[in-house]
Amino acid sequence: MACLTVNPDVQAQGDGERILKHMENRARAQGISKLFVLTTRTAHWFIKRGFAPATVDALPKDRQRLYNWQRKSQVLIKTL
Repeated sequence: MACLTVNPDVQAQGDGERILKHMENRARAQGISKLFVLTTRTAHWFIKRGFAPATVDALPKDRQRLYNWQRKSQVLIKTL
């Protein structure tokens, strides 16, 4: 998942939850068994929705090479 954002004016109305569920369903339909996210600010939101903290080493090899160490993003993974 590359990005999930909700306009602050409409947060807490369930839009982010609906987008995430849609992405999970699409991933399952394509035979994907895990989703990963990188976040610098919203780890708590994803953890409440079943994602677990992980290390950069848990990312796919091609994504590991693109990881930006200066951003210090947290890696979170969810098994579908």
